[in-house]
Amino acid sequence: VRDPCCVINADDFYVLDAYRQMAQELRRLPAEGCAAMVGYLLKNTASLHGTVTRGLCTGQQGYLKSVQETRNIQLYADGTLRDTKADRPLDPSAVVSMNFWGFQRSFLQEAQERFPLLLRRALARHPEKGEVQLPVMVADMLDRGRAQVRVLSSGEKWFGVTYREDKPKVVAALREKTDQGQYPENLWE
Repeated sequence: VRDPCCVINADDFYVLDAYRQMAQELRRLPAEGCAAMVGYLLKNTASLHGTVTRGLCTGQQGYLKSVQETRNIQLYADGTLRDTKADRPLDPSAVVSMNFWGFQRSFLQEAQERFPLLLRRALARHPEKGEVQLPVMVADMLDRGRAQVRVLSSGEKWFGVTYREDKPKVVAALREKTDQGQYPENLWE
């Protein structure tokens, strides 16, 4: 990778506006230690059909201060959200990471250097999974003062099929966006 790039989850659908914002930000991103993230509102990213994991973010003046991967987030029919493991309510307007990142080459080089250490830690905690989540890597770099991440805002609803019961809602939402002319009829071909 020689130029700024975008990194996303392969199993999520991010709307066009998020890509536009990221493309504009990548053109402005300084070369060293800088990145960007599209932030979503927690209430726009949860499922009524089970718990989800989200990167809960704190920020200051448009920049990411911290990101904490939080498991077992449950959305209820009345719109409330809870961290069921810690048994605490969550703010529906909290900003979360949905793994829509923009990085400079220097940021990726730093991540590559840190990956072996973070993988060893992850394997020690969860040997069956051994996963290094990107927000964990970003949080590590933030903690060490090795990164500055600009937070871009998306008021859009995020689309994903975490549970099979989510599929009809996602299909309907994509159909609506296609009918509105936001996407071509044959988007996947």
